[in-house]
Amino acid sequence: MLGDDNVILAYSHVAHDCVIGNHLVMSSQSALAGHVIVEDHVNIGWGTGMHQFCRVGAHAMLGGLAKVVQDVAPFMIADGNPAVIRSINKVGLERGGFTPEQIGRVKHIYRILFREGLNRAQAVEKLKAHPEAASAEFRHVLAFAAVSERGMMSGH
Repeated sequence: MLGDDNVILAYSHVAHDCVIGNHLVMSSQSALAGHVIVEDHVNIGWGTGMHQFCRVGAHAMLGGLAKVVQDVAPFMIADGNPAVIRSINKVGLERGGFTPEQIGRVKHIYRILFREGLNRAQAVEKLKAHPEAASAEFRHVLAFAAVSERGMMSGH
């Protein structure tokens, strides 16, 4: 299934049973294996390869030549081989109209998930208990984590 307003550049490949949201930019020679799910407003860099059954959260960015073997949390930048979470997608969020307060909440999510040395279950529990857990950003990440089958990618 392919959403609307997507740009998929030359020599890219979207395999069987993928679900692609809206506003994807997929650079040349990138490949999504079967059963990949890509949410809205995602940017995939040149030559990126994604393992089957992986998911990419909304407003995420994948660096060029990234090897993606686990789920990429919403709002994050992943890069490397194998890819790891490097930071929040601050420029993408600003361009997407996120307020400074929303970006601040994404920074809190990033710190809890990728900087505090918690295992994934501990980090998710800390996100649930956070004072801003009712915000759209926290709810989106928590919902994404709840259905992750391949596991969410770790930070560097």
